[in-house]
Amino acid sequence: MTPNPPHRHKLDLTLPIAPNANHRKVGDENTLPSAMLPVEAVNWLAALRQGGREIGSIDLCGPGDVLTSWDATKACLDLLAEESAPVSLTCLGFSGVECGVKLLQYDVRKITVLVDTINHATAMGMYQWLRPGKKNIPLAQGAELLIAEQEETIKNMVESGLEVVVRTEVIAGVNDGEIVEIAEKMASFGVKNMELIGGEQVASELKPYLNAKVITAEAPMPPPGTPDACSSEDMPKPSTEHPYVAVASSDGMDVNIHLGQAEKLLIYGAREDGLPCLIETRDVLRDGGENRWQDLANLLSDCFVMLASHAGKAPREQLATAGIKVILVEDQIEGLVDVLFGGGKKKKCKT
Repeated sequence: MTPNPPHRHKLDLTLPIAPNANHRKVGDENTLPSAMLPVEAVNWLAALRQGGREIGSIDLCGPGDVLTSWDATKACLDLLAEESAPVSLTCLGFSGVECGVKLLQYDVRKITVLVDTINHATAMGMYQWLRPGKKNIPLAQGAELLIAEQEETIKNMVESGLEVVVRTEVIAGVNDGEIVEIAEKMASFGVKNMELIGGEQVASELKPYLNAKVITAEAPMPPPGTPDACSSEDMPKPSTEHPYVAVASSDGMDVNIHLGQAEKLLIYGAREDGLPCLIETRDVLRDGGENRWQDLANLLSDCFVMLASHAGKAPREQLATAGIKVILVEDQIEGLVDVLFGGGKKKKCKT
């Protein structure tokens, strides 16, 4: 008898597509990881499915904020228009007033709002800065605006018919004394579900108001082209049409150069015995004007990955549209290429 294949849980996928940060908490790192371009995110989703992963849900999220980065969010929602898995958003709540109807038009049915306080003084001590638009504003003004806009955003989303989940990080000595108050107020707006990061001791006290559960703040699966991508099990793979890896390197040993500065690219492929090796070098036309990145995509049309230390939005978008994944990394070429062709130990990518 043939044994049944092992059961694989559906993957709840988070797509970090929002580039514009609108807040920074005290203690957070000052540098955000790079956001994926919408076309990169959708290509990654397709690659996961081609690799046999079943997608249970898709959440559009940071590293910035999906509502204050609406152009990127809208572009991604447009690309996901025919998606079968349910799509949701996670945001802080700025710029969300009157967004409910727009999200419903994209078949978004759920939004998670990060509400850590409804108290002005607590917000003042919790955030380094708040940026509802493109510029920082005084923290006192930002804290007041945040609380007001979160309230209006949540009300609007509930009234529009979306499922609103409030997620609260419980921080000892900061906001742990006001969790019940937050739950009571959110319930008054029509919110039915609340997620707590920490706060196990207070979860049972919220039952009179809404359904609360304690969750773990787990890091999402790192997508290709972002930090830690090379530690992911879902690496891009060569195919008959795209058998090669392109590398931007100044010394032939390390991935150490910005794609826009590369005059030559190293092309790696697998030998007959499966071991990867340097196949050739290709000259990059650096004075191609407005067609520069299209020319680069044509030059690399038989590659499945481009490795570079840095790359701008325009080449990343053009290469992604051509089905070439850009991975930003600084490490030795040999080990990285070995990983991409299915061997060796997976290394940690950096930006």
